[in-house]
Amino acid sequence: MVIIGVIILFVMINRWNDYREKKLVDVLDAEKIEDVLYRELSFEDEFDDNEFNRTISNSDSLQELVEFLSQYKVKKIGPRNFTSIYPDEQFSFEFQYVDNRNTMSSLIDVALIGFNQYIITNGPFDYEWIVDFIERHE
Repeated sequence: MVIIGVIILFVMINRWNDYREKKLVDVLDAEKIEDVLYRELSFEDEFDDNEFNRTISNSDSLQELVEFLSQYKVKKIGPRNFTSIYPDEQFSFEFQYVDNRNTMSSLIDVALIGFNQYIITNGPFDYEWIVDFIERHE
């Protein structure tokens, strides 16, 4: 009986920790990002929607992006299940990590990270900053 209680308590603590508000950079494990791949923002050009056709690997640029993302907090709301009604105000990154992990993340008014969906709790997300940042790095 005690073992069942400990297991239930362990599961409840993990779930609470998983769903509590966190810094976006912590969820992204941002200090270990080595490269950022992204799609060109021009939706007029013809290219495969799933193709990441630009890369940011300069450490100063990565630091600038991480500093921008560090102002946001997110809270997990469940598994990834979101389709934007604002397709022109969304973008996706593929983060490549120093330990050879990859994760695709989309940031809109919610953050889709891996298989999970997070709401940005201190939004709105500054889409114009991202557009400017990407234009400066193309």
